[in-house]
Amino acid sequence: MSVFKTLFIILVIFILQACSNYNNVDKSPSIIGGIVDNVTWYLDESTKVTDVNVTIPTGANSILCAPYNNTTEPLRPCTLADIDGDTDPFDTYEPELAVLFSTPSFIPSTTLPNAVLKQKGKSTRDTFQKSYKVKLDSKTILYKDERRLQFNKQAFDLTRMRNKLSFDLFEEIPNFTSLKTEFVHLGIDEEDKGLYTEIESYDKEYLLHRGWNKDDNLYKAQNFTFYLDPALTLNSVGKAKNLLAFSKVIEPQRGKKQTKLLEMLRAVNSDNSDINSVINKYFNRENYLTWLAINIILGNVDTTTQNFFLLNPLHSDKFYFLPWDYDDTFGWANQFGKTGFYSKWQLGYARWWDSPLHKKFLTMKSNRDDLDAMIYKLRTDYLTDSNIQEKIAKYKLLVRPYILSAPDVYYLPYTDSNLTKVAQEWEKECNRLTTSVQKNIDNYEAQKGDPMPFWQSFEYKDGVLTLLWDKSVDFEGDEIVYDVELADNYDFNNSIVDEKSLSVSNGDLVLSSYGEVSYSLASSIPLKAGDILYMRVTAKEKDDMNNTQVAFDSYQKPDNKFAHGVFRFELK
Repeated sequence: MSVFKTLFIILVIFILQACSNYNNVDKSPSIIGGIVDNVTWYLDESTKVTDVNVTIPTGANSILCAPYNNTTEPLRPCTLADIDGDTDPFDTYEPELAVLFSTPSFIPSTTLPNAVLKQKGKSTRDTFQKSYKVKLDSKTILYKDERRLQFNKQAFDLTRMRNKLSFDLFEEIPNFTSLKTEFVHLGIDEEDKGLYTEIESYDKEYLLHRGWNKDDNLYKAQNFTFYLDPALTLNSVGKAKNLLAFSKVIEPQRGKKQTKLLEMLRAVNSDNSDINSVINKYFNRENYLTWLAINIILGNVDTTTQNFFLLNPLHSDKFYFLPWDYDDTFGWANQFGKTGFYSKWQLGYARWWDSPLHKKFLTMKSNRDDLDAMIYKLRTDYLTDSNIQEKIAKYKLLVRPYILSAPDVYYLPYTDSNLTKVAQEWEKECNRLTTSVQKNIDNYEAQKGDPMPFWQSFEYKDGVLTLLWDKSVDFEGDEIVYDVELADNYDFNNSIVDEKSLSVSNGDLVLSSYGEVSYSLASSIPLKAGDILYMRVTAKEKDDMNNTQVAFDSYQKPDNKFAHGVFRFELK
């Protein structure tokens, strides 16, 4: 046999083996059925406050950026002022600092930088006390097996414990996952930054520590309602065509393609699909119900468009809901006895009515019954008063010394600067966390008979103003009537229109074929271009006027309080 013939045979064998190996690649998803967290991952959670030091090397920093207050200037070494001045979480300006990260149990062998520091969060970027991210340079020398560390300030939470309390509770709940957390005392370049909560990051390590595939798809909801947003456009290989625009809606954290996400969204938004069939194919029903129930019980209102992650295992159709950002829970909006921060519709399942997934699911009574059952189960077995109180008692011993001393004592959202009164307010708020849970459930129960919320709009044509809004829905099918108000001020003094109990069936209102209700003003009412007007429509059950609902719209008044259900517009 010639040498060339021998080489040819060897080459053919090699190709056949390679094809065989490719076909034998394991394509089974890392999660099949219910989601199961790795409980052993949390065993080394700190039971004390950990000292964390971030040191900025002397001299010019190795990472360059433009000045935070004039990003058009030439690049120069980044500074901590640039990090703190990064107020827009969605623009392309993301200054970083090369830093040296250390703790008593994580002592670097060098004085050279071993990490990068940047700011994190959205609303907290406007506060004096910032939240930060630290990413270690090494992929192998990690802090407690974590590479990406998130230091959350919880600037709006008087107790400074709502996030940790929530995630510690999640560790015990089936069909759900949690994130490892610990209280830390952060110093940056020898400046005391006070108490923080370090929260595990959704990243490659998060997946691997739970025995899943590092290439599983992870998404962070930014402004995501499960609609087919035009920004969610893919290229020919299944990746975001415009990653920045895509990420402003839902941000890919892990994974290489978004084809399965778009497939799921098309099914959710299809008029021809049964929602329970969609849930069974693209979600895990128990995980979904658990996520809904947890947010009702803890009062996590802001979960329609953000504050959750989605996990889609590679080679799987399924999407799992993962928790994120629970510092606005446990009655947060009622700190110091405040009321009126949330609208009526936000207190029940109507908070999710603007999402096609949740809207279709909750429309079915059997699904609402299943949600009730899940709320009862979690409240009875896991989110009990005794369980919550036990955790709070431990946290109070850790948190109290820090929040009653500099720097945190100067920036707590308290109502009195007297140190004794601050301590009293903090103690009272800590004790109120437990009672808020039943209050959240009571609010949910109280909203069950109410119609669903809707969006308001208007049309001004040929001098005629028409008020428009989406038809409200009543789960029992009762007829809905509307109170219609229009004024030139948000307090609705000297109303232009003040009509009560208008009905489509009586001909007071017009209902279009696509579900829009309209009310046209009389041409004799004097209006002109440039007028600023305020509209407020209230939906009511005709047979039970106590069951009412306002619109999704809210107007933020000059005193920063909200006029709920009010839509402000200008005639043009």
